[in-house]
Amino acid sequence: MASAVIGVVGIVATGVGVFYLQAKRPEWKTQQYWLLGLAALFPAWLVAFLSLLPSATAPGGDTPLPPRALFSSVAGLLGIIATDYLLRRLQKSGCALRPLTYWLIGWASLIPAFCIATL
Repeated sequence: MASAVIGVVGIVATGVGVFYLQAKRPEWKTQQYWLLGLAALFPAWLVAFLSLLPSATAPGGDTPLPPRALFSSVAGLLGIIATDYLLRRLQKSGCALRPLTYWLIGWASLIPAFCIATL
């Protein structure tokens, strides 16, 4: 529940930041808006991910990562790599989208990882 609240706050805060920066910093590049999108959901995903880890005081110190934690981290890495590749392809093709679109691509890259961690 806490991670969902953190996610909503992050999305709202960085969304407001995108509209503010779009007007004040027109020279910003696409990766910077994408990074704002990543920053919107990263704290929420991190809280959800850390809740999946076993306690440090639990007996048996050599316990592996739970499968959901492993799948969540893999989904997060693949999402970031895939959306970064998409941004680079868009730049090479000369396609220019609105900053809000790059921000949406950024936070969409962590949605699968966040869903895996919270479900």
